[in-house]
This record gives sequence, C-alpha cells and structure tokens, in this order.
Amino acid sequence: MILSLLLALTVSLSGCGDPPSEGENTVPSTNASNLPVDGKPADPPKKQVAITFDDGPHNIWTKQIVNELGRYGFTATFFVIGNRVDGTAYNGGDTMAFVARQGHELAIHGYTHELYYNSCTDAEFEFELSKTAEVIGKWGGKTPVLMRPIGGAISKERAAACPYSVILWDVDSEDWRYKYKPDDTPEMMQEKVDTIVNNVMSQVDDGSIILLHDIYESTYDATCIILAKLYEEGYEVVSVSELLGEPIPGKIYYGG
Repeated sequence: MILSLLLALTVSLSGCGDPPSEGENTVPSTNASNLPVDGKPADPPKKQVAITFDDGPHNIWTKQIVNELGRYGFTATFFVIGNRVDGTAYNGGDTMAFVARQGHELAIHGYTHELYYNSCTDAEFEFELSKTAEVIGKWGGKTPVLMRPIGGAISKERAAACPYSVILWDVDSEDWRYKYKPDDTPEMMQEKVDTIVNNVMSQVDDGSIILLHDIYESTYDATCIILAKLYEEGYEVVSVSELLGEPIPGKIYYGG
C-alpha cells in the first residue's frame, strides 16, 4: 500500500523505526540507581510526560499503540469508554485486558460518551463513573483512581465531590480533527500525521499531560513518531499516576 510505504519512510527518517536496543542507548530510570555512587554525581532526573488516550479501547489501534509503547519501555494511561469494553456498543474487553497486562493504567472516561459532567444529573454522573469503574475492575483487575470528563467539561463543585482525581491536559494533539478519510491521498494522510506530531511536540514540556485518542489509525501513525521524538529529546513517558505521584481525589490536574 502506498500509504504504508510513505509512513514507513517517515518513521525511518524520524528514528521511530529504530527503537532502543536492549543494553544500548536505553533510557536511564529515575530510581535509586541514579543516586551518587562512590562520590560520583547522580544522573540528572529525566524529563517526564504522561501520554493519555481517550475513547478506547479499539481492537486494532489500541493494541498497536501498546506494542509501540513497549518498544521503549514507556507506560501510558487509557481513559476508557465503558460500553466499548463490555460489549454493549463494542466488544473491547480482551483488548483492555491486554492493555492492563502490559502494565498500563486504566482510568474512567465515561460509560456512554453522551453526557457532559457539567450539565448531567447527579444520577447520570454516578452511573457514568460507577459503571465504567465496574468494567475496568472486571477486565483490568484494578479499581481506577483517575477520571477524565467527556470533553473536559465538569463543574468545580462536581469535581471537588468526585471520588476520583480529575485529569485534564495541557497538550492537545487535536488528533480527532485529522483522522483519515476514505478519499484522502497518501500526501493528505501524511500531512495529517505531521500536523498531529507538530501539535504535540511544539507544546510538550517536562510534566505535560498529552491528549490523544486510540481509536484512529492516524493517531497510531502519529504516536509512532511522537514516541521516537520524545525518546530522542530525553523524555520518559509514564502513566498519569506515576507523573503526579499520589493524585488527590476531587482535585483537577492539568499537567505542565
């Protein structure tokens, strides 16, 4: 396929096709091994960012993204839609279990993706969160501690009363604007990928929370390049909980 060849060329040029080899050029971890030894200064702490994916799981692109993250030893946070997991609207349970097995963080986005949390009723809000938490516990094996409101919309009062930490973002890829269309030419598709990558890399900084969506092929293609660039620039990609330390329930986090 022409597109695949063009994207492969782009990835190769960007370095995405050359993940770090085991024992060579690996990303140093920010743990006790970086403390001073025999009077030598410690390695400087790594710059850290959290990449987050909304609206999944998707049985193709979510798995591909997880595999790409694994090439670098990176972890991410996936804010899932409950009815894409349990078979009500989409059968993604096996994919979400795969995400959890690979060590990534699962968090709440909503059950239906049809309600905004600054305008829905208390009963609707409770259902959206509790039902999704139930699904995550069933397939992911852990109780979630984070949530992201649909569209980032939530009142301050409802956020403060929320039993989960509310996670927004400071880097918006706007990838949903640049998803592939059936009549796109390879050049048009490449331009969309480049735009997503630039939207991220032009804004990212130490401590950023990056917003992407794991349900688009274009996002997968862009993510390959973004991960390579972040690695090359000395960033470590971690989950939101790793980035924040111990997120506080009811508090809103933006990143950056």
